[in-house]
Amino acid sequence: MAITTSQMADALDANLKELFQDGVQPELNQYSKIFNIMSSNKQSEKTSYESGFSAMPEKAEGSPATFQAVLPGISETFTHKTYALGYEITEEAIEDNLQTASTFNKLPTALARSASETIEITAANVVNNGFSNTGYDGVSLFNESHPMLDGATQANRPTTDVDLSVTSLTAGLTTIQDYEDERGLKNPTIGSVLAVPTASWNVADELLRSEYKPFTANNEVNAIQEKNLQYMVWNYLTDADSWFLFSNKEGHRLLFFWRIRLGALKRGTDFDTTNLKHLARMRFSAGYDAWKGTYGTSGG
Repeated sequence: MAITTSQMADALDANLKELFQDGVQPELNQYSKIFNIMSSNKQSEKTSYESGFSAMPEKAEGSPATFQAVLPGISETFTHKTYALGYEITEEAIEDNLQTASTFNKLPTALARSASETIEITAANVVNNGFSNTGYDGVSLFNESHPMLDGATQANRPTTDVDLSVTSLTAGLTTIQDYEDERGLKNPTIGSVLAVPTASWNVADELLRSEYKPFTANNEVNAIQEKNLQYMVWNYLTDADSWFLFSNKEGHRLLFFWRIRLGALKRGTDFDTTNLKHLARMRFSAGYDAWKGTYGTSGG
């Protein structure tokens, strides 16, 4: 559907002082604070992993040593999807527009904002759907029973989902420090980022910035503050009660692959209608191939 003179009636009015564009603002760029951003030059990317070795056993004098093979892991494929949106303007609307600078020149920025929103929503939904969608290991991203290659299971979610509080955050930080690798060796994770929805910004601020233990009259030291945990309000989290812990990027495997970044607008004139067309296009994928380094709950 083309932008016509009737849709731009105000822009044709010589008495119009200003025409502003709703929703045009700087990109939030929140996804890059959580995800590991990578480039790809293929249709898809495949990843996999393998175990290390178990703790070294004692060897008796004169007896043969123990030999052990690594355990093969589970592969994951990231298939890039294409996203595109455009607009077209009639030749008459361009000819008769009296406010060109404040009308059509802002549309490319609005299109870039549209792309940014798609990126943020798609990336955040990896986490939003992390309690329901099945991942590489057959269970959800945040689960009580992630199967390990050695037959054990581990959890990165509380048995009962709970709202953000001193108790629940302390339990989460403790849980991720007790993580083990695929052979049962200690693999402690340090929580670096607490991600909360907009409804919980004040709770997160009080938990992390209070000198003394919050929500109590006792002058106890706020042990959480000593963890140097940062928090971010993630505007694209859809559950108002949810909250998440992430290690630094080197410690988790939330991945975002750029196949084709958003570039300059493609422009062209349609021969039959003489409309001027503008198109923006990008390709990417987002997901994960390991759950370690993450912890989450959908709230109480």
